[in-house]
Amino acid sequence: MRKASVLTLITGAGGFVGSALIEHLLCDAGPDDCILASDLSFSQPATDPRVQHVVGGLTERKVLEQLLSRPADRIFHLATVAGRQSVDNFALGKATNLDATIKLLEGIRRQGHCPRFVFASSAAVFSSPWPAEINDATLPNPGISYATHKLVGEHLINDYSRAGFLDGLSLRLPGIIARPAGSQTMLSAFLSDVFYAARAHQPFTLPMAAEAGTWVMSVKTCVENLAHAARLTGELPDRRNWTLPALYLQMHALIDALAECYGDEVRQLITCQTNSAVEAIFRQPPLTADGARRLGFIGDDSVQMLIRNVISANPALTLA
Repeated sequence: MRKASVLTLITGAGGFVGSALIEHLLCDAGPDDCILASDLSFSQPATDPRVQHVVGGLTERKVLEQLLSRPADRIFHLATVAGRQSVDNFALGKATNLDATIKLLEGIRRQGHCPRFVFASSAAVFSSPWPAEINDATLPNPGISYATHKLVGEHLINDYSRAGFLDGLSLRLPGIIARPAGSQTMLSAFLSDVFYAARAHQPFTLPMAAEAGTWVMSVKTCVENLAHAARLTGELPDRRNWTLPALYLQMHALIDALAECYGDEVRQLITCQTNSAVEAIFRQPPLTADGARRLGFIGDDSVQMLIRNVISANPALTLA
């Protein structure tokens, strides 16, 4: 039986994934449901009256007190200092990704409410030297601060779940596309920018070899997985951290699919030139996510499906 009203808390709600998640959740929300959306800023705040915005960082005590003023039924913890930012500003990354997460978890523990807690972890917990395949038995090996923060977060959520303070799930997200053009805080921005270049018939260089592969997921599929994690019922496995079934996308396949969509000239406009620093992070082996699939999580199962889902979520990428 569904509750008469559901309170959902989303941190990082003003970002690319957070904004899409709000839109997705509102489609199934009841008239008395409330989404408490928290972020440093909102470039396009939701206009639905069921969404309440809290502006400020989780490192601010007053913000955290406001977010935890009443117990939430489900919490999506998306707030993060990602990739490039966490490398360039270690203190900021630690404060946001670790310290603020601990403060949020402690606030939930003191409430005694045990909400469903969905943590946006990252497939970046894996890094070189790469095995032949990543699967559910592969041990994490974070290579940058951001990935280390995510892995620590996973362990904390496992521990708080085991103690009964919350009912947590950590989802290891791959590169989520297509972000707004020029999202330079993300090391994986090139995987989004190439869509805009193809749409505009502009030259673009992918910083990886044509045969190199990486893990991606459309934002449409991503938010469906986040919402699914919040809905899961019944007895869950003891393991609470899962790598999502990302699409293993090779650069030549991406170029071919974009050419099929935007015209053959795209094949000449988009080229590949290996950047060893980029490949050290993003040249990844094939991935299987059997455990996540058994729990009902999904992926973009072909490059054609990926392209369709990316375009359907972004009017700027629709065909002319």
